[in-house]
Amino acid sequence: MRTTRLGLALGCAALVLSGCSSSDSGTDRSRSGDAPPVDFKTPPPVTATPTLRASTALELPLEAYAWTDSEERTRRQGEDLLAAQCMRGYGFDLAPRPAYQGDKALRDSRRYGISDPDTASRFGYRIDPADRGPKPPEENYSSAESLVLFGPQDGQGANRTADGKTVPKGGCWAKALRDLAADGPEVRPDEEEFADQLAIFTYQESQKDPRVKKAFSAWSACMKDKGYSYKGPMDAVEDPAFKNTATASRREIQVAEADVACKQRHNVIGVWYAVEVAYQERAVEQNQQQLDTLKQRKEAILRTAARAGATP
Repeated sequence: MRTTRLGLALGCAALVLSGCSSSDSGTDRSRSGDAPPVDFKTPPPVTATPTLRASTALELPLEAYAWTDSEERTRRQGEDLLAAQCMRGYGFDLAPRPAYQGDKALRDSRRYGISDPDTASRFGYRIDPADRGPKPPEENYSSAESLVLFGPQDGQGANRTADGKTVPKGGCWAKALRDLAADGPEVRPDEEEFADQLAIFTYQESQKDPRVKKAFSAWSACMKDKGYSYKGPMDAVEDPAFKNTATASRREIQVAEADVACKQRHNVIGVWYAVEVAYQERAVEQNQQQLDTLKQRKEAILRTAARAGATP
């Protein structure tokens, strides 16, 4: 099964009946001109600041409303099982995708830039190839299979198979997504990823917080003492000088090593994490009803997936 096509279907699960484009990535918090979803005119209080030498096993308030790696694995199994059941009605066998392994550990490790000294010394700002996971298998659908799985595409004719059977709207894949969420509360397509959108917004806003900016200034001065000029940690990560080589240069490794050392010296990760937690707590408080609806929808999807035979 070509997971690239199914990956697109997953990314557009909520939008499968209304279209999907790059503008639906969830990064535009004001897509309809609405006010920001959280008021941060007054920075939220921080009750405690842990000392963190690395960003591992982080727990953030909005994660209770998003999908954990285990939940995502169950959901994907449910999608595959329901889609396969539908496809069998048209005489096709649909192989499941490889089990979803999850990437929370990798995302945590990079949330505040690089934080592991060993990774910095070996790969600079690059990702360890071992963390990328196996390459997904390629798709190889016939036109008849594609019609049933995804419905007619641009330029194709009626929503029927060659022998006249009616194909569900959007194909068996869209039907699987609808069936999976049928017992949960309805959510508008542009609200499906609201918890993730809030997480992006609070992450961005946390970087503007005076406490985080103070930590960045201390980190920047530390880097300056080591011979490197960057305003903040993410400026080092995004240095254009590190983008044009296949592997990390000696200078990139040296900068990454200094970056980690300066973060540890000034507890940049601990400060930033504590502030981001406070921002997410306010985001949850000010959007509790909508987040609870998403949580109820998620729980309904997981129940349906389990009934279909999916396992955690």
